[in-house]
Amino acid sequence: MDTRLIRKKLGELEKYVQALEKLKPHTLQELRSDMVKAWSVEHGLQLAIQTVIDTGSHILAALGEQEIEDYADVMDKLGERNILPAAFAKTIRGMVGVRNILVHEYAAVDLKKIHEILKSRLDDFRKFAKCIDEYLSSSSKS
Repeated sequence: MDTRLIRKKLGELEKYVQALEKLKPHTLQELRSDMVKAWSVEHGLQLAIQTVIDTGSHILAALGEQEIEDYADVMDKLGERNILPAAFAKTIRGMVGVRNILVHEYAAVDLKKIHEILKSRLDDFRKFAKCIDEYLSSSSKS
């Protein structure tokens, strides 16, 4: 497992979360009326979510996991292997659906949901990073 790559990804994730934190003061109305602000939040979330997926995929590939059909499976498998707490894996799994909408169905983006994630779910990314960091630390001791 390339722990340097994973730690680099976690560093990128933190940069995305810090950028999103700066966008938190925007109201839902501001996002609805200012496409640039909305795009900034959407793109930041897309990058953060994709980094979570890529990081999880890399870990699972290194562990020889073969049973992954879609991105949601990545979160499920991380939970099954106790890399993420099972309940948290289910919670963050929902971010995969948000990513898919942002990438494939951008006309159907629900700005209210995006705003709610911006206001109250950014810590999920930090919790993910903490779990992965703890996993890397414990697996390096084994």
